[in-house]
Amino acid sequence: MAESINDIRGQKIKELVEEMKLYKNPQEIEDMRKIMRKNVPLMMRGYLLAYLYVTRTDSKVANSNATSNANPTSSLTKPRKSLTQKPSLEDTTSFYINIGKASKSPARDMVDFICEKAGLTPDDIVSVVYKPNYSFVSIRNEKASGVIEAVTGQIYKGRKVRMNYSKDKDEQ
Repeated sequence: MAESINDIRGQKIKELVEEMKLYKNPQEIEDMRKIMRKNVPLMMRGYLLAYLYVTRTDSKVANSNATSNANPTSSLTKPRKSLTQKPSLEDTTSFYINIGKASKSPARDMVDFICEKAGLTPDDIVSVVYKPNYSFVSIRNEKASGVIEAVTGQIYKGRKVRMNYSKDKDEQ
C-alpha cells in the first residue's frame, strides 16, 4: 500500500527534528530562533515553517509521487490561501493585558478572546509577547480604537481582564 503524502511529510519532519538535535552548531540555531521571534509575528511562525518546508522539501516529495501515480488533487496542487502582509510595528498600537501563561492556556486562546470581544480578526493582531502573568499585544492602528473598552472588565478563565496601552521602556 502506498504511503500518503501526509505520512511521507510526517516522517520527513521527524527526521528533520532528529537532525536538528544533532546539529553541529546549536548556537547558530539559537541565534536564528531569536531572529525569528523578533521578525515573525507569533501567529505566523507555524505558517512560515510550513511554507519553508513545502517550498524547500516538498518538491522532492512531489517528484517522487509523480512517478508513483499520485493523486493529482493532492494538497501540493491545490491553490494556497494567499497570506496578507502584516504591517510593521510602527503601524500598530501596543497594549498591556493581564493574561499570561499562568492562565494555563495558549496565547492563541487569548488572541481568540480579544478578537471575539473587540470584533477583530486574528490578522488584526500583529504580534503577541506572552509573559508568565501578562502579555503585550500589538494591534493594527486602524483597528486599535475601542479595544480597551471592549476587553477591560470581561472575564477570561475566571479572571477579570484589564487592558491598557503599554508604556515604552523609557517611560517607566
